[in-house]
Amino acid sequence: METGPINEQANLLHLEAREAGQAGNYQLAIEKLLEAMKIEPLWAYPVYDLAFTYLLMGDFDNALKYYQETDTLEPDGFFTTKTAIYTLEGEKVGLFPEGLYTFYMQIEWTEEPEKKYHIAKQIVDNVPSFAPAWKDIAYLQSEPEERMYSIEKGLAGNPDRETKGILLLNKAMMLSESGDKETAKKLLAEIIESQETTMSNSAIAKVALKSIGDN
Repeated sequence: METGPINEQANLLHLEAREAGQAGNYQLAIEKLLEAMKIEPLWAYPVYDLAFTYLLMGDFDNALKYYQETDTLEPDGFFTTKTAIYTLEGEKVGLFPEGLYTFYMQIEWTEEPEKKYHIAKQIVDNVPSFAPAWKDIAYLQSEPEERMYSIEKGLAGNPDRETKGILLLNKAMMLSESGDKETAKKLLAEIIESQETTMSNSAIAKVALKSIGDN
């Protein structure tokens, strides 16, 4: 929501907070993030990092609170906010086991594809309805049939907006690669026109649609 230049002091506080968080000094990070938020109340980044800091501390209620606040500031999507809310809300009502989102975040923290796949597979083996993990599995698979299976499993899991958009984008590109360009274009157009689409997914869908059209 914040479109103008960020206040220099708020920016410095945010950077210092991230450094403190990386050093494991979460309380100092929280204090600096709250200061930055007072200076720039419409800037989503410190709010997002505050949510993440609480997540690392195991304070899931506050993590959810500030992810929701981030989503209010950036309703069209901001990093993994929508997936975080989807998962933490699911944990709160017992749909998902507590701590699932923290465990899932390990996929983002590791660079090795094999480890990413192992973590995602471990999740879907225990929580088959968890769409974000199916999204990651689909991305890491090479066989078309296996990828499409994972995409469909993810879509069947009532995913959050961000995850759903990525799954549908991958499905469209697979349809295009298999020669079914018309169905792919129709699906991409639906992504662009949907009220549920995040800004980033819509932008990718527009580029993909143009690419298929040009070819």
